[in-house]
Amino acid sequence: MNDFDLESKLKSLRVPGRTEAYWNDFPSQVRMQLPRPRKELSPRPAVGWRFAFAGGFALALVLVCIQFHPLQTVSLAFAKQERHFHLQLARLDTGLHRLMLNTDGMGYLLAEAN
Repeated sequence: MNDFDLESKLKSLRVPGRTEAYWNDFPSQVRMQLPRPRKELSPRPAVGWRFAFAGGFALALVLVCIQFHPLQTVSLAFAKQERHFHLQLARLDTGLHRLMLNTDGMGYLLAEAN
C-alpha cells in the first residue's frame, strides 16, 4: 500500500459525529486520564514539643512577672512599715521616747521627760 492508497482510504472514512460540547470538554477529559506521578510523603517532624516549650516559657514569664511586680513589692514594703509603726506605737511609753520617721524607717528619739 502506497501513500496515495492510504490517503484515499483515510479520506473515505467517515468522521464520527460529536457534539460541540464534546470537543470543548475533550482536552480536560484527556488531562484527567493522564497518569500522575505519586508524591512520596516524607514524615514531618513533630511540632508538639515546640508548642509545649513555648507554653512553658510563657507560663514561666507570667509567674516571674507576678512575683516581681513593682506594685506588689511596694505594697509588701508598705505593709511591713505599717506593722512596724503599730508595734512602735504599742511600745511607746508616757513621754520618755518620741517616735520619729527617718530615712531608715521608724525609730526612737530620746528626749528628756518634762
